[in-house]
Amino acid sequence: MLLAHSARNGKPSQSYHDHVDGVVENSCKNIEAVLPFVLKGKHDVYRSLVADAAMFHDLGKLDGLNQAVLCGVQKAKRLPIEHRDAGSKYLFEDCQNKISATLIYSHHRPGLPNLMEETLKAHPFRNADVKDQTNTCITEYLRLHNQEIQGVKFELSQIPKVSSMEYRMMLSCLVDADYSDSSAEKIVLPSTQWEERLYRLKQYVNNLQADAPATKRNQLRQKMFQCCEVASVNEALVYCDSPVGTGKTTAVVAHMLQKAVAHKLRHIIIVLPFTNIISQTVAVLREAIVLEGEDPAAIVAEHHHQADFENIELRHLASTWSAPIIVTTAVQFFETLASNIPSKLRKLHQLPGCGIIMDESHAALPAILLPPAWKWIAELTEQWGCHFCLCSGTSIKFWENPIFQKVSSRSVTPILYSELSSELNEYEKNRVSINIMAEQLPHFDSTPKLIDFVTGFSGSRLVVMDTVRSAAFLAKTMREEGHEVLHLSTALTPSDRERVIDEVKRRLNPNFGFNENWTLIATSCVECGMDFSFHYGFCELRSLQSCWQLSGRVSRNGEYKDGTLICFTIADAGFQRNPLFDIPRSVFLKQIESGVLTSQTITTAVTEGFDMECKELGGLPEEICKLDKQCAFVDVAAKFRIIEDDAITVLADQEVAKKISMGEQISPRELQRGSVNLRRFVVKKLGVELTELPVLLPNQYDNFLGYMHGILNEIDWRQHSSDEVLIV
Repeated sequence: MLLAHSARNGKPSQSYHDHVDGVVENSCKNIEAVLPFVLKGKHDVYRSLVADAAMFHDLGKLDGLNQAVLCGVQKAKRLPIEHRDAGSKYLFEDCQNKISATLIYSHHRPGLPNLMEETLKAHPFRNADVKDQTNTCITEYLRLHNQEIQGVKFELSQIPKVSSMEYRMMLSCLVDADYSDSSAEKIVLPSTQWEERLYRLKQYVNNLQADAPATKRNQLRQKMFQCCEVASVNEALVYCDSPVGTGKTTAVVAHMLQKAVAHKLRHIIIVLPFTNIISQTVAVLREAIVLEGEDPAAIVAEHHHQADFENIELRHLASTWSAPIIVTTAVQFFETLASNIPSKLRKLHQLPGCGIIMDESHAALPAILLPPAWKWIAELTEQWGCHFCLCSGTSIKFWENPIFQKVSSRSVTPILYSELSSELNEYEKNRVSINIMAEQLPHFDSTPKLIDFVTGFSGSRLVVMDTVRSAAFLAKTMREEGHEVLHLSTALTPSDRERVIDEVKRRLNPNFGFNENWTLIATSCVECGMDFSFHYGFCELRSLQSCWQLSGRVSRNGEYKDGTLICFTIADAGFQRNPLFDIPRSVFLKQIESGVLTSQTITTAVTEGFDMECKELGGLPEEICKLDKQCAFVDVAAKFRIIEDDAITVLADQEVAKKISMGEQISPRELQRGSVNLRRFVVKKLGVELTELPVLLPNQYDNFLGYMHGILNEIDWRQHSSDEVLIV
């Protein structure tokens, strides 16, 4: 019997016939699930290209040397003959089917190549080490293949040109089929039941409204929900710019559920910018839309690096985007679209026919990555049946900027009708007093003066600094002076951040009765998605957008008549300037000085600020869009990086470190929750040994300042160059 896989990890061997048959069947199922959402003229093209790749993807395993290893006659860590080469050679050279050959060539690492570079090679899509062996034996491979497999090669009268997105989608169909068949995965997928979930969500919201006091804020939340619920479901690309704290998440989920019912959507994916706000969104959705008798984790899947799973089925539903509703990060979502690696692309074929909510969309990506992201969003809505909702309390209408019009002229429709939008905007501007509206901008030339100013306000206070280092320095100084202070930034491990957030919520809860004057010192990690409501807020002058976002953490529900947000500048040497904010800060000052902020809507003002920043930057780079059009997959994946590669994960939790040293088993989640990400220059300055798992010493981390405890105590950090900035 010819084999495709040897016996391993307690699983029996798998015949070549069974594996190829299974991969062809599953890849065809994958592509058939996509076809209802693409143009009919593409159907036979996709079927043929994917089926041909599936049929011959393991052709090289029929080599006698490979069979000797697979059957156990010879021992080897890997197959001696690279098995992709035969299928690539047959389809590319003998059948002139470059696309299917590319899929075979790419279905294992290193993945999709730069197509133009690969095509210009002397022997494209071939492995130089085994090329001669393949050329000699290809006829025998095909004889054995035809003996085992009764299927036939699909014929296209003409091989079409396909886009980078089409390559990734078809590869995803093949890779998922191959991985699923190889691992013998048999996962029962939960039913979408969109209508029932919509009904359940309405009940949930009605119960909340029934128990809520009859305030203006709650009346507006009710209007918001009703507006989103009845909004047109025919526009594939919409935005919701309702201000912070108006119940956007549940409202836009109701809208997307209506679309799911109308268009028979496959999944709803909610994309958030930060991991720390995913869990609270997941908790709300599991309470609001999960039906009786269902496993909440199977219906609303949480997909990010800190997620934990009770079993392999739940992990599969999340990591392959197979659950009805998936909540994930912008990093996961967009770096999947940009990827060339098969394991990352495996889940991509689930996207066609999906509803995607980009929550806190203003913070999803840095501006330089927005053009390629906009290209993909436009393509997914136009060609793959996706529905997007861009949702933010400070929505930037970037798509109206000439830079983005050049990428795609696709229009984006507002969900909210104009009268409600105006009413929400007017309420938001009156909810909190923001000093920049009156052009009052205090400047402090020393830390003591800033502390005296902040502590002159009685009650709960939130102070947001521009860098991790500045926040830690201010928190440390205030505590040393005897003030009641909490500190929150990414200098803390996820576990410690969670503890601080719980304590903040406890203190802000009016039922708890915490009446002391106290201050939370934080970075901009608190600006998005945090359900905090402080009496007073203070922040370094950075950008209009961050100012408006932060105002959502002050008198969030209108409970303080004198709720105030004060932007300030400071020149004390203890604080570090963040050069990344120089242009936004400059633009913000110009907007303040213009005196028009009071007459503009929030969306108009932040969009104007974005346009001004783009001009000061000299435009945004077009390189990634051009590379993607050229199918330069390696280069696109390398350049589209949301998180810098400069960071190193370092274990900070001493209890976890002790367990590891004693040889105890540690889960990936436990390790992640006890670790911090450090820039390389910080690791070097702290003298952390770069082992496979670097560990901070006990005196280099505490649960108040995090790793900044070691930096402030051990390093003359004021002497660092301006490019060595510890930001959020």
